[in-house]
Amino acid sequence: MSFDHLINKLGAGFTAALTLVSLIAATPVSAQTWPDKSITLIAPFPPGGTTDILARAVAQNLQAELGQTVVVQNRPGAGGTLGTAIAARAAADGYTLLLSNVGNTAAGMLYADLSFNFDSDFTHITTVAVVPNVLIVTKSSPYDTLDQLLADTKKRPGQVNFGSAGVGTPQHLNAELLAKQAGLKMVHVPYKGASPMMTDLIAGRVTFSIDTAGSAVSQMKAGMVKALAVTSLNRVALLPDVPTISESSGLTGFQATTWYGLEAPKGLPEAIKEKLYKAVLAMLKRPEMLKTLDGMAALPGGMPSAEYAALVGQETKRWEALADVFAATKQ
Repeated sequence: MSFDHLINKLGAGFTAALTLVSLIAATPVSAQTWPDKSITLIAPFPPGGTTDILARAVAQNLQAELGQTVVVQNRPGAGGTLGTAIAARAAADGYTLLLSNVGNTAAGMLYADLSFNFDSDFTHITTVAVVPNVLIVTKSSPYDTLDQLLADTKKRPGQVNFGSAGVGTPQHLNAELLAKQAGLKMVHVPYKGASPMMTDLIAGRVTFSIDTAGSAVSQMKAGMVKALAVTSLNRVALLPDVPTISESSGLTGFQATTWYGLEAPKGLPEAIKEKLYKAVLAMLKRPEMLKTLDGMAALPGGMPSAEYAALVGQETKRWEALADVFAATKQ
């Protein structure tokens, strides 16, 4: 081997080694400096609904903790799956986040051609809030109790309808779970968001909806709707006189809450995930954030990342067990 050839081989090896060292060194540096530019938080539902309100509170308080602007980007459509798909395709660098909810765990069962798997294609960071749900009817509804509504539905199978913010949203899932456990046939009327659904509910165009407590309470205060039951195991402090579904229907142990979580695309560096998790914990202690959560009758989240990832898996299996119920509505 010639001396020049040897030098060329050594030079190539040295260059490759330098490249490898540079790549290794770049990872911790990027994690240490993150965030050094603005962050996008995708809210996969239209403005005005609970997800949007919570996303804006998260953005405001998270940016106070991180020292960088957090911009909410509403990307509604297809029951939240459009915005979720956009988040799944984003770079795993911590600059694109998603505000998810329990409805994401049923997406794979409800949509045939999803481009993502919510369980495995995201870094599940933590829960942000847990919100009890309330079964509501318009103020002029003839139903004053849940028993009355269920009894009438039993007499008229397929004639009583319920509204939701879209296929696979918490309102949809909760109502289908109620129908399944009560042995009733109801008609689902999906809307493109919570606001148009609420408009039609108030007008009496749909019989009932199971909405988040915060949204329900604001409409109750305005005298537009009345609450028949809450979906949590225990009564809600904000609505102490409203019975649980378990109490008022004989469906012992019925429970269905709406949780919201923070996600990043799969592959987020561990150091950034940990930094983001700690920022969320700090955010959830801020007075401004707690005020928003109180107004929604929500409890702050903060579940450790590993536990939250396990919850996502458990909820996915829970809704898969209702595959027969949702088969007719699969998109």
